[in-house]
Amino acid sequence: MQLLLKNVPLMEIHATGECVILDFDRLPFALRRESLSFVDFMEWASNRTLSIGRSFAKEILNTLRLSQNNRFAVCRACRGLSLEDAYWIRQEGDEAAWEEVNLFHNALSLYITEVSLSGRNVVHRETERSGQRILTPELTTQGASAKGWIRQKDGLYLHKVGKYEIPADAVLEALDIPHIRYTLSSETELSFCLTRDRKEWLDGVGEALVKSKLFTTEDRAFVTFEEFSLFCDAYGLDAYEEAAQIDRRAYLQMQIADYILNNSDRHEQNWGFYMDNKTGRITGFCPLFDHDHAFSMYPELYSQTVRDEMTLFQAAVRAQKELQMDLDAVDQMERPAFLSERKWDELLARKNRLLLESGRGAVILEKC
Repeated sequence: MQLLLKNVPLMEIHATGECVILDFDRLPFALRRESLSFVDFMEWASNRTLSIGRSFAKEILNTLRLSQNNRFAVCRACRGLSLEDAYWIRQEGDEAAWEEVNLFHNALSLYITEVSLSGRNVVHRETERSGQRILTPELTTQGASAKGWIRQKDGLYLHKVGKYEIPADAVLEALDIPHIRYTLSSETELSFCLTRDRKEWLDGVGEALVKSKLFTTEDRAFVTFEEFSLFCDAYGLDAYEEAAQIDRRAYLQMQIADYILNNSDRHEQNWGFYMDNKTGRITGFCPLFDHDHAFSMYPELYSQTVRDEMTLFQAAVRAQKELQMDLDAVDQMERPAFLSERKWDELLARKNRLLLESGRGAVILEKC
């Protein structure tokens, strides 16, 4: 078995379990260790696959006749192919090349997208009959909400359930904080994969499907903070300090954004960095994404992006004292779509509280 980056073998895994590293500098960050075991490789590969807690995960796995409790087997079945990076697994006897199997350019199995978005459990034996392995990004797309990848004329888009992406996008755009753009999915785009029952359910609960364009390429990968922190731990480094050194402004802006949005879901897979596939080096922060759990009803959430235990508010105050960002653009906005008056008022109150606590109290009081 081999682990490759595009067509370049990075590591060989022998039948004995021995891992032979061929190109250390371009290994996945979680595997860049002085001593690497088969267990380490299995853990990395297993973590690439979807969680059973994702909406319709069981239906996806049932449709493809894959195990619901053996994530390593799932990873092998889809060659570990992902749209987050250009790594993949080639087993003995597999003669395929990157150009034949990569998800960035090859046709995807759209019936799996229908399962991913609508939960429609189908039986499909095309893969079994042809003897080919599965070619879909749905098995390696993380997150809990229902989602599916669709190729459009100008590229690949992730469509997902998450109406709060729309107001979060509007606020971040007004504040000029780098982020992945989200717009509403159209009925035309979803006509082949969204069942009528599913659409009626979404309308009934007041939810919406939104889309964002793929932000990685064959040459630019996404490295989660989770993987980055595993690398740092292996070498006795403080992952949070290292992240701040990569781009301090981006790191601190994230603290401010999460408090303004009251985002409860900035876990270690929901932020990270870009990596150049040619060198294996991190080139900067990835723009912020995944805000469908923003605008939480709970007032004092704890930050997931700082080393010390502190609330989103405390982390944002520390960041704002250093950056002194201009947050007044929020006051010029109209209330964004999908936000109730109460949630909008709470957002404005958080913005004012942050400015008061971080050194602009006199300005706010004058306005009041």
